[in-house]
Amino acid sequence: MLFLSLSILFSTLNHLLFKAFPRFRIEVITALVVNYGVCVIIGYSSTFQILIDQPIHHQDWFIYSIIQGALLVTCLFLIAWTTEKQGVTVASLASRLSVALPTIAAFFLYGDLVTMAKIFGIIMALAAIFLNSIKPKNSLHTSAVISFLPISLFIGFGLHSALMKHVQYSYLGDTTYHSYVMSSFLFAFLISGAILIWRKLKENRKSNWKDIVAGLVLGCSNYGSVYFLIRALGIPGWESSTIFPTQSVAIIIFSSLSAWQLFKEEIRKHLIIAIFIGTLSIILVNL
Repeated sequence: MLFLSLSILFSTLNHLLFKAFPRFRIEVITALVVNYGVCVIIGYSSTFQILIDQPIHHQDWFIYSIIQGALLVTCLFLIAWTTEKQGVTVASLASRLSVALPTIAAFFLYGDLVTMAKIFGIIMALAAIFLNSIKPKNSLHTSAVISFLPISLFIGFGLHSALMKHVQYSYLGDTTYHSYVMSSFLFAFLISGAILIWRKLKENRKSNWKDIVAGLVLGCSNYGSVYFLIRALGIPGWESSTIFPTQSVAIIIFSSLSAWQLFKEEIRKHLIIAIFIGTLSIILVNL
């Protein structure tokens, strides 16, 4: 329960940090690169002795860590953009209700118990995503791309979570959790770093100390959110079709309430309905 609680705490902090970035004029790409660098340092400091005996490129999960790194970059870009354009509540709902994808995978791949309550809960989660994607009539962001952001975030985080569970179930043990997480962040760092260099050369812009500080804070939070979730997935007797929904609804509630209190973010009527349906869907999936 401790690992799951810490994952919820750090994941909620991720959402709030992305909400704060535009207010402090933080350049997201620089913060992301620094964030991934911090994650690599944290992971390496926890596994350097193990990596000497078992280099990451010799591990069975090596190729998966590359894919996981690419998904990490994609998802954080999407969550940053969605948070900026449509708010913390929309971003947290879209990313956390993506629980439907790894939950379905758990039924077919890992022998999780299939019940009518879980099936109905997944359908309700998808309905909440639809409500979550609705823009207010007075929204300034009317492009099709902006409207598609929550759905993209839903798919991206769903694939990220499903892959994480697959690797944990098939390849990881107590001594390799940090190694896999560190390796995934290493490739995320390389990918995002290449994007940053390209943008700097193209736009001739310089990063400032605020971007670096923001990346340092995000890195600590981001590593915790991923590491503690993958540890929770490894607890014997816990089904992933229960862990993912439980984590999701907690993050949705805490992110929405925190954004309302800290940033005075409006919770519109259709989002309240989406939160209610999403919460009910999580309860059903846990039955």
